Amino acid sequence: MSRRCPYLEEYYREKAGPLRTYHFDCHVDGLSHVRRRLSDSPPICVRNFEDCKLYQAEKHREDGLITRYTD
Repeated sequence: MSRRCPYLEEYYREKAGPLRTYHFDCHVDGLSHVRRRLSDSPPICVRNFEDCKLYQAEKHREDGLITRYTD
């Protein structure tokens, strides 16, 4: 079972003909995204969210807050 980004709010896939449409909402940027692909290639927040720039920035920000309050 694959892990998904903890900041992923909603995710679903539609298939229409040869196109696959991925809909996903990111908590970090507060936006809804749509990606259309010919192959079965889900967005990075489902495939490998540790490589996502938004995830890395938010994780770094949260770690900084935790460190500040525990020191």
